[in-house]
Amino acid sequence: MKYDPVKLEILKNSFIGITEEMGIALKKSSYSPNIKTREDHTCSIFNNEMQMVAQTAHQIGHLGAFPNIIKQTMKEHRVEDLKPGDMIIVNDPYRGGTHLPDIIVISPVFYESRLWGFVANLAHHSDVGGIAPGSVPGNSTEIFQEGIRIPSVMLFKEGKLQEDIMKMILANVRTPEERKGDLNAQVAANQLGIRRIRELIRRYGFDEVLYYANESIRYAERRMRAEIEKLLDGVYEGIDYMDDDGITDEPVKIAMRIHKKGSDIEFDLSDTSAQRAGPTNCTFYMALSLIMYTVRCLTDPDIHQSEGCYRPTRTIIPEGKALNCRFPAAVAGGWEISRRGIDSVCRAFLKAMPGKVPAGSNGAMNQITFGGLFPDGRRFAYYETNGGGFGARSDKDGMDGVHSVSNTKNTPIEELELNYPIFIRRYGLRENSEGAGKFRGGLGIVREFEFLTDATFATMSDRQKFRPWGVDGGEEALGTDFALITGGKRKPLLTKSTGRARKGDVLSIRTAGGGGYGNPKERSPEAIRKDLEDGKISLKRAREVYGWKD
Repeated sequence: MKYDPVKLEILKNSFIGITEEMGIALKKSSYSPNIKTREDHTCSIFNNEMQMVAQTAHQIGHLGAFPNIIKQTMKEHRVEDLKPGDMIIVNDPYRGGTHLPDIIVISPVFYESRLWGFVANLAHHSDVGGIAPGSVPGNSTEIFQEGIRIPSVMLFKEGKLQEDIMKMILANVRTPEERKGDLNAQVAANQLGIRRIRELIRRYGFDEVLYYANESIRYAERRMRAEIEKLLDGVYEGIDYMDDDGITDEPVKIAMRIHKKGSDIEFDLSDTSAQRAGPTNCTFYMALSLIMYTVRCLTDPDIHQSEGCYRPTRTIIPEGKALNCRFPAAVAGGWEISRRGIDSVCRAFLKAMPGKVPAGSNGAMNQITFGGLFPDGRRFAYYETNGGGFGARSDKDGMDGVHSVSNTKNTPIEELELNYPIFIRRYGLRENSEGAGKFRGGLGIVREFEFLTDATFATMSDRQKFRPWGVDGGEEALGTDFALITGGKRKPLLTKSTGRARKGDVLSIRTAGGGGYGNPKERSPEAIRKDLEDGKISLKRAREVYGWKD
């Protein structure tokens, strides 16, 4: 087939457009605020060799997991046995998933009995059972405590729902109607993706669409290699720590060793801490997600996400490490520890990319879950991640109150209070939480939830002890601070905890800021004045830290 670069661009963007449209369909038809408002989901297309052709940017934390999900899942299914209308469901981290709330639905794409490829989507469900509402307990010690594990099984066979599978799933969650609605939304998203690929095939032909799907993967690889070649050759090391594992106070070391040569790059995490007793472990593919996210941000984020982005990279994590744990280790906090991999990569790249790597960001997903009963006896379960400060750059301040790894949105106060028995007492930026510098880090946030009924809650966060670091004279940011306020008394909480709240209690979360860049005394008076006017820093801090003169 003759290569046509114009047609490559048309079809490449068609594939991207299909995944984006799948994401819109998933969002618009889902039930839970976590999907329909926060967009905690991802959609992808794969060719018939199970290589990823395109992926949405709805939830960039899933970048590394998805290319391997199909390959792992299909180890338990024979490709030749698949039929049109089949649909596979899985959430087991040890079968290619991430953590249990992330449920994955996979569908083969057939055209006139020929298998063209697959479509798949992942959506974070607000509850999948386990010892705490929201299914992200801060004190789990094995995966069995974290919710229902769905092996790679058929949810649909030739278009027919396997009712027993659905019944089994819904019997193990706290909010079955919401889960059923979100699962149906995932099914609808895949059906839309199949329909759009078939439309492309009718227009261009089966072989041509498949040819350009494969060419788009090779194109992404060429662009990624060109970007990696721009980096300085050498060996670079970066180390960061998690505060603890949720069970013991011992820090968890994340040690990154990067070997870059030509257009190839290797990430070696062999010196990372062994898997821990608590929930701050993750599978290999969760770790790969955040490593690849960092590489994408530090090279050219405009390269479309596909299998080709991974071909120049190699990741080494021995089995049994906290970033490549063995079954049945707890993994509810997997996104927290894999998130710390970003900071380790950034610290290692400081010398490889002078002036291009930001200071340390808030460094945590800041996951909050709670659940209980409405006055009428109905159950509720809430899940959300919360932003913080982004690290300062060499030429600009860090962003305030944002997610530094996922681009999920926050649930608006109005929607929270409409759907759950809570009252938001406070929501805003956290004054003086920035890492001071010539360019300051971003501010963390303050959010206070007042419970209008008794509830069980869980926190999953970090950066209380090991705070976001500065660069080139920039200072550390303020660390995370969680507390439960009962009867006006403030009781500090661990960043990883599970507890009970009574009606009238307030869960207070204060997230970390971002590290600063450069000497704070060199910050411009205009920037200091604006921060004072906006209430981001106090007058005392302006004088003592930045040298402000009234």
